[in-house]
Amino acid sequence: MAKYELKDDSVVVIIGSGAGGGTLANELCQQGVNVVLLEAGKRFEIKDFANDEWPMFNKIAWLDKRTTSGSWRVAKNFPNLPAWTVKAVGGTTIHWAGASLRFKDHELKARTVYGEVAGANLRDWPIGLADLEPYYERAEDKLGVTGTHNIPRLPGSNNYKVFAAGAQRLGYQKVHTGNMAINSQPRDGRSACIQIGFCFEGCKSGAKWSTLYTEIPKADYGRDHRGRGA
Repeated sequence: MAKYELKDDSVVVIIGSGAGGGTLANELCQQGVNVVLLEAGKRFEIKDFANDEWPMFNKIAWLDKRTTSGSWRVAKNFPNLPAWTVKAVGGTTIHWAGASLRFKDHELKARTVYGEVAGANLRDWPIGLADLEPYYERAEDKLGVTGTHNIPRLPGSNNYKVFAAGAQRLGYQKVHTGNMAINSQPRDGRSACIQIGFCFEGCKSGAKWSTLYTEIPKADYGRDHRGRGA
């Protein structure tokens, strides 16, 4: 592990190792920047994941007591844990489902499309979809998003097949298994999805993109080959 002096102002300190922090750490390391990546939780590897919901919740979830209020179901059932977030290296990229959708153009122009909302300061975004598309392209390639960059979509489960049949009977023309950051074929040194069904508990096959075993190891590689890193 690289060590730096506290007064070394060449070091970039990143708090949180999830989608934003873990990815930024890698990008900076590849440019030869000194990076310290801080994470509140432990480091678990794929071998530490279990296809069992509650044991994994107790292992990787942010269990520090928090509060919520109101009459909604979560406030009643889980008042001290209002959100299923991860406290571990990789952050919630360990727990996420992998769905990787783009904004639609009209969603960036809510005021223009839907009009004013009384009592709210609703505004259009200052940028449009065309401004975001180059970044979407780069992110989808990095994450290996199915349905983009000639990456095949994931096969449909039995539940999907029932859903798709109903949608098509209702007249929907475009029905598919979605744009997912889950390998449908071996890619980036990781295997294809074998549809275990426990994505939220950590991907046991490593097919789902997570900074734990993609961006952060690559940042370490950048450090080792440049003399710098996370």
